[in-house]
Amino acid sequence: MAQSSKCLVIDTDVAHSAGGIDAQHPTSKSCRDFLSAVRDTGHKVVTTSAIKEEWSRHQSRFTMTWFSSMVARRKVCWIDAPANEELRHKVEEVAPHENKRQAMLKDIHLIEAAFEADKIVISMDETVRGCFHEITLRVGVLKQIAWVNPCKDEETPIDWLKDGAELEKDRLLGYQKEDGDR
Repeated sequence: MAQSSKCLVIDTDVAHSAGGIDAQHPTSKSCRDFLSAVRDTGHKVVTTSAIKEEWSRHQSRFTMTWFSSMVARRKVCWIDAPANEELRHKVEEVAPHENKRQAMLKDIHLIEAAFEADKIVISMDETVRGCFHEITLRVGVLKQIAWVNPCKDEETPIDWLKDGAELEKDRLLGYQKEDGDR
């Protein structure tokens, strides 16, 4: 059981990819197992109007059932996360090129929701994660956001959930590896 429940912003890519009990594909299994662990450890899922709209178009059957169980258990953090125009402007201003700017602006609503919750994003999108990481020196508030990929075994996402989903430094967007780090 988690020490304290956290409100997690879960990207649509995870909701879409989570397979049912018979799913064999590693991504489908990892996403399913992660969502099950969220439920079983007592953490909560964040939803905003933007996230709800995305999920309704892209969630898997498993995720629909999972989300209903989360609602029934009162494990949904319904959050109003309006566009943060200052943050969006900074991202536009410092993005190194157009493709990265567009990628970040497409997923900025996840960051905005995370700031209104427990500063945690769950996503498989390593490209946009890298883009946000790249600009943390110029957009300092991004350093506070934890980004966890449920499909990267080396991130031990399920153990992290079981241990309380804390904002460990090496999970933060602003984390810079040092020579002694693995």
